Amino acid sequence: MTYHTTLDRAVAAAAAAAGGYGAWSAERRRDLLHACADALEAARPELVDLAWAETALTRERLDGEITRTTGQLRLYGDHVAAGRHLSGRTSPGAAPGGADVYTVDVPLGPVAVFAASNFPFAFGVPGGDTASALAAGCPVVVKGHPAQLRLSRRIAEVLSGAVAGAGAPEGTFGFLDAESTDGDPNKLSIDLVRHPVIKAVGFTGSFGGGRALMDAAAARPEPIPVYAEMGSVNPVFVLPGAVADEAGREKWATALATAVTGSGGQLCTKPGVVFVPETDDGETLADLAASRIGGAGPIPMLTAGMAAAHRRWSEQNQARGASGQEADPRDGLPFAVRISAKDFTGDYREEHFGPATVFVQADPADYPALADSLEGQLTATIIADDASDADRSAARALLPSLVAKAGRVVWNGVPTGVAVVEAMQHGGPWPATSAAWSTSVGTEAIRRFTRPVALQGVPADLVG
Repeated sequence: MTYHTTLDRAVAAAAAAAGGYGAWSAERRRDLLHACADALEAARPELVDLAWAETALTRERLDGEITRTTGQLRLYGDHVAAGRHLSGRTSPGAAPGGADVYTVDVPLGPVAVFAASNFPFAFGVPGGDTASALAAGCPVVVKGHPAQLRLSRRIAEVLSGAVAGAGAPEGTFGFLDAESTDGDPNKLSIDLVRHPVIKAVGFTGSFGGGRALMDAAAARPEPIPVYAEMGSVNPVFVLPGAVADEAGREKWATALATAVTGSGGQLCTKPGVVFVPETDDGETLADLAASRIGGAGPIPMLTAGMAAAHRRWSEQNQARGASGQEADPRDGLPFAVRISAKDFTGDYREEHFGPATVFVQADPADYPALADSLEGQLTATIIADDASDADRSAARALLPSLVAKAGRVVWNGVPTGVAVVEAMQHGGPWPATSAAWSTSVGTEAIRRFTRPVALQGVPADLVG
């Protein structure tokens, strides 16, 4: 069977399911999402083993990620069952002739979802895009990730069983194996987005991949939205008061090193650029953090290709601060680069996937201008001494620039670790994402896959 046949069957089934599943009550959708969470929970030991074998992420990290994913499924189900995803706008008697106007939110239709590699559960086959589309009443067609073939297939089997057991129409959950590409790994993705049945796209990955999907979606006879999360450097701005004593320097050196090396630095929220004061205290912080980053030793990365790309970036920066021993083909060697603000140009401003970061020594008075010079970001962080009037004044001057550039601003923390809560915004201005107003984490993610319809004078009892 060619991949064209597989693709056509999956999207045809999704199209056939759209009307029936879209008419389901929110309570039935909640029950389906809870059933998916329960099925993943039951398969937890097997799924952790498969994920560990294919990703080299730690079992503890993967186990925690399953907990996050099942919690996300249940949260979204409960959210829609409570009607909290609905806009609920009403204008009684406001239309000509005194007719009432009120809005209802309807599902867009079949959604194409692309599983990410760095979060095999939370952003993979059962991740936030799948969960939010199903919560919105949309069938999904999920393309597995080529780096996790066995895991993707097994998760798809688990979810397919749960969706069928919940009584959903056939085609409510569809899966496309990343291996069925006829030798071209990108063609299946583009053809899926171009298929006229698909009404929206959820994607987490590289800028190049996201842009290719956006271009394909825009070139369709009927253009469709692509919600692409494509990463960023997630700048951290360290203010002088936070590192004015040894305890502060030790605390933040450890926190930053852990954020850079955790999960092999393969997180879209990894702090890729850290601005430190061009003072002795700032230099000491950078020295401590760089030493702890380099001391982490080689870290297995998701794929040999990603490790090779990381190695090339390291070699390009050897003369500018990177050093270390040879690593195995799949390992990434952690390192930190130290530069001055005048050298903060070129690839230092671009996202680097792997356990590395760039420390930029700068005058804190220049932080707002440096922030203004950045592209759109998923996150931006301020590290400050809460009790320092000088730090608070500097933060007040810096915050407008960070709010303009980032989807989430963190105070005295690190940007890694995104809480799955109602108020979370995991998105940001271009090129961090394709839609700065949207989020791929938190209950607001559901709105991406619905559209409002205004009903004027229509009797409410006629609306299901």
